[in-house]
Amino acid sequence: MEEKELTIRDVIYRDMDAMIMAKLKNDGKISIDDLIDIASYLAAGLFRKRWQQKGELTDGEVNVVLGNIGDFCHEHFGENFTQNDYDKIVKISKLLLQKPTFDDDSQSFFEDILKK
Repeated sequence: MEEKELTIRDVIYRDMDAMIMAKLKNDGKISIDDLIDIASYLAAGLFRKRWQQKGELTDGEVNVVLGNIGDFCHEHFGENFTQNDYDKIVKISKLLLQKPTFDDDSQSFFEDILKK
């Protein structure tokens, strides 16, 4: 069977599903704040990876990542996920990248969810 290359949408949906399922397995619930944190770290991680690959990150690439994350959250959380929540993801993901410890913080954040 031939493997197809994953689109950014596929990667986002796969990773968001995996993190949310791990969080639910650990805690039995997920709050909107948990969702915002997961989405923010995932977005920032994708921005960082793209920057490392190309040495640049276009507004279009940022919009594709954030748009797909917003779609995922809206599809899975419906009206519980608001425009204000999306705006928080946009802001937090960009702030995370400004931290000199982002790479280590991100790794710790995801490992904490997956190891519990």
